[in-house]
Amino acid sequence: MNKPRILITNDDGIYSKGIYALWQAMNKLGHTFVVAPDNEQSAKSHSITINNPIRVQEIERENGFKGYAVSGTPADCAKIAVRSLMIDYPDILISGINQGANLGTNLIYSGTVSAAAEGAMLGISSIAISLASFKSDDYETAKKVATDVVKHVMKNNLPRGTLLNVNVPECNEKMINGFRITRQGNQNFLDDFEERHNPRQETYYWIKGKVIDEDKSIDFDGKALSENYVSITPVHYRLTNESYLEELKQQFLDE
Repeated sequence: MNKPRILITNDDGIYSKGIYALWQAMNKLGHTFVVAPDNEQSAKSHSITINNPIRVQEIERENGFKGYAVSGTPADCAKIAVRSLMIDYPDILISGINQGANLGTNLIYSGTVSAAAEGAMLGISSIAISLASFKSDDYETAKKVATDVVKHVMKNNLPRGTLLNVNVPECNEKMINGFRITRQGNQNFLDDFEERHNPRQETYYWIKGKVIDEDKSIDFDGKALSENYVSITPVHYRLTNESYLEELKQQFLDE
């Protein structure tokens, strides 16, 4: 069996520890091709660059890591990799390993998930993977999970337009209770904007806040993760509210 062509990207940047760990894991499975932002692009959602040039630079890191650093967003990286940089179409795109979980409404903001969404839109079996920690440098469990999920996708493929959003608990492999196929949860943010002043007494704000997660069932991503399950959620971006479509049609007909 021919080894798959695996496109690796992220939103934390090409110099992040997470993408290096992911490259290490994917190198054992297939032919890797790394294209990622040249700096952190967290929470850029699915934005793309249209009013500025996109610059691409080849870079090298230790132990043979090579890739392309892109002066754009995660979605830019997926697009330019497939359309301009790669000779052959990738078999799989995997985005990560992100620092911090991507759950609930955060999927809308996530650059990690959006890079995978772009891959899915291009017809590539795509995965987003995140580690539920902003501090840990231990990616060994996440690397093992990424390997297992990619092997599954290699064997079974994904429906066109669907990606897998994978979240890994911050614990060692022995403490994981298993894999859980989940729904996108209802986790959201209670935002707060802290007002500050610079030396010229001009006002600026820093966003902060806390996470609200009231889901009680482990069928939802955040709850499953909190109970040390690897959460795997199939996600697509067909945004039409089908359940409301006929009612809305009728409302307009009755006016």
